[in-house]
Amino acid sequence: MSTPFAEAAHEAARNEAARTRACGTAAHASASPAALDAAVSALAQLVRPSATVFYWIGADQEPSGFELYGMAETMHRTYLQRYCRLDPLHPSRFAAQRGSVLTLDSELPATVRDGSIYWQRFLNAYQVVDVMEVLLRDGERPAAAFSLLRMAPAEPFTADDLARARAVQPLLETALTPALRDERPLRAAADGARLTHREQQIARLVRDGLSNKEIARALDLSQPTVKTHLLRIFRKLGVSSRTELIGALFL
Repeated sequence: MSTPFAEAAHEAARNEAARTRACGTAAHASASPAALDAAVSALAQLVRPSATVFYWIGADQEPSGFELYGMAETMHRTYLQRYCRLDPLHPSRFAAQRGSVLTLDSELPATVRDGSIYWQRFLNAYQVVDVMEVLLRDGERPAAAFSLLRMAPAEPFTADDLARARAVQPLLETALTPALRDERPLRAAADGARLTHREQQIARLVRDGLSNKEIARALDLSQPTVKTHLLRIFRKLGVSSRTELIGALFL
């Protein structure tokens, strides 16, 4: 039986194949967004969240590489700065979970929310009424996830919503995990500074041997903008050449 995600994924694959034939290595930078957008669209149709956040889960069980869909930057910044470690659905708690679709109610039942700082000061403050986490595993290890939020006046997720998320999860995992394996967030610099999503895209194209002009064409940027991003990457990593950049991030 065809599903919205399967149809979107097949269309994304056809488009990506066409780009690969036409543009060679330049298509590398745009493959993941196409697949990711198809997955977000499928979840929007099937589960109807008010906002969606995609993120990677590192070997240290920390989330990174966030992509926001419908969530305000200020809300996300507040989460990262104050409440990430208090999140009952934080990836560090996934190791003990066997399922791939987790709910807020299973980790923070309504009966104990009055005593939860995370609920009172973050979720409730932003009118979040429910959260569902859809995990993508690479083997046994959670490698990425979608965080689906329902905000007032919407109602909490229903049993049918949960069933639809569980039904589509294997399709998301099959389509996204292999396609995005090479796009995981790059490791942080020695001082903890992280590369932005754009900086990671540019770093990977440098690794692939593209010149500044070719990177600018691949990402639809000006050459001065590419140079500015490269200088920022150099500063964050404490390197002074493209060769040292590749050694710091990929070797």
